[in-house]
Amino acid sequence: MVKLSIEKNSKKPKYLLLADSITSQIEQKQLVLDERLPSVNKLSAHFNFSRETVFKALNHLSEKGIVRAVDKIGYFVNDLSVETEYKVFFMLDKFTPFKEDLYNSLISSLGDKVKVRLYFHHQNIEIFAPLILDNLKNYTHFVITTYIKDSKSVQKVLNKIPPEKLIILDKYEPNVNNGCGMVFQDFENDIFNLLEEHIELVNKYQRLVLFNRRNAPHGDFVQKGFERFCSEHQFKGDVYDDFSPDYFEKGSLYITIDAYDRDMVEIIKLARKSNWKLGKEIGLISYNDTSTKEILDGGISVISTDFKKMGEEAAKMILEGRRERKGNETKLILRSSL
Repeated sequence: MVKLSIEKNSKKPKYLLLADSITSQIEQKQLVLDERLPSVNKLSAHFNFSRETVFKALNHLSEKGIVRAVDKIGYFVNDLSVETEYKVFFMLDKFTPFKEDLYNSLISSLGDKVKVRLYFHHQNIEIFAPLILDNLKNYTHFVITTYIKDSKSVQKVLNKIPPEKLIILDKYEPNVNNGCGMVFQDFENDIFNLLEEHIELVNKYQRLVLFNRRNAPHGDFVQKGFERFCSEHQFKGDVYDDFSPDYFEKGSLYITIDAYDRDMVEIIKLARKSNWKLGKEIGLISYNDTSTKEILDGGISVISTDFKKMGEEAAKMILEGRRERKGNETKLILRSSL
């Protein structure tokens, strides 16, 4: 057997003492990459630990990516970089410029001792579920954005993850086990409050129009807030799930939530064709800020959450070991289109 030993008179849990012993042997090159570890029975007998304690130690190292389990064979050295403190499973629905900001913020905030592996589920439960369930023992933390319409299946999968390991980003998931972290957008209240906050600008327009495409996963929440605002402030409000030039009228304020900005582009094209200026004859608000929107047609007003802040908050929860549920700050960034 490899010369494993544990620190005497330590207050650490036994499983961590055993894990530290294995990582120490890797650091000293007594264990090398792909080498098989002693069996669970041998480790249990050698240290007079229960098999449960040994499994807990090996699972701890597996979550950090230091060892890997091979079914019915045993455990093997998987990574010589034992200084890695955490190994994070990071899953996005898709990669957009603002989700890239989220990813880069999380990476930079976590630092060098944390390894992050990026996955995508493309809003498909058949991709989402097996990726998570097959990796439950391979990571110390799971940071996930959902946006899948099959909410019951999503919640069932998320509840398989120990809550202390789970942080959900961007979309609030109401029926997930207590104890997990969340940093989310409050879509319904955000649009209501932001339009109300800037009602003197909204009052320039006689009609409000929301384009809520069927593929917009947060569209139903935005629509609820939009309709509540129109009702309470007695605005004429229309909602369409596709775009048509027939919906284009002078004196209208258009709000677009399409992640690919197709509706925003069509409105700008029609405004140019009609020689109407954004912010005067018509208004335009788009969701999620990009550098292009800062300069396009003198600047497009946007409702945008701070994705960099969202990544920072997730990193803090991992590094500080805390879990909380909090809304992420969302702003209406005023530009000439409003």
